[in-house]
Amino acid sequence: MHDEKSERAPDNLIVRPTPAQSMERVDPSELDIVARVLAAAYTNDPIHIWAMPKAATRLADATLFFTFYLRWMRKFSWDVFATSDRSAVVVTSLVRQGNSAYPDGVRHLPPLLRTMSPVNDYFEWIETFRPKIDHVHSEFLGALPGAPRGTGFFLLANVLKVFDRQGLPVWTWSSNRLNLPFYRRLGFEIGEELRRDENTPPVTIIWHPPALLSDEGESL
Repeated sequence: MHDEKSERAPDNLIVRPTPAQSMERVDPSELDIVARVLAAAYTNDPIHIWAMPKAATRLADATLFFTFYLRWMRKFSWDVFATSDRSAVVVTSLVRQGNSAYPDGVRHLPPLLRTMSPVNDYFEWIETFRPKIDHVHSEFLGALPGAPRGTGFFLLANVLKVFDRQGLPVWTWSSNRLNLPFYRRLGFEIGEELRRDENTPPVTIIWHPPALLSDEGESL
């Protein structure tokens, strides 16, 4: 579930300028910061608007959701990558052939999500489109509204190189059509738009086959 938004950042999330951006793996002690970045990025995402319809509390609700979600997933094989100034983050997991990204299935997601039964059902439906081979699930991508343009692109491009070196494809989906050109530029194959029913947002399945890399780590 990916997004990269341009709304105003919350006052307590200030983008720290750096002379040269880099990609880093995030320490678990920083997961609350990651949660707030994702919440700010997803405030106007179609699925979050549908799942959290109260605009006045959506940012707070999303922050709570991401905080609990990331804490719960910490013990599993999930990686969180961020830019060095923490203005953009990507959450990924390695999914083995025939498995779900969610340990023991969607029904074992955090209670905060499971009690939102329409969301739970929606995730169950999306899981039916998951590829049956080893792959990386790119779960969340978000950039702070005040981040320099291209920050999310820079981060995801470097994350993809990590998995290209391992020969692993990357699978994700998006509910925001405006993001699809972003993924095409990064070499993703864009699937067809899918809709569960008239009451839920459509999604597009996105797939990144592992790229061939030169000795310098650049795509051939």
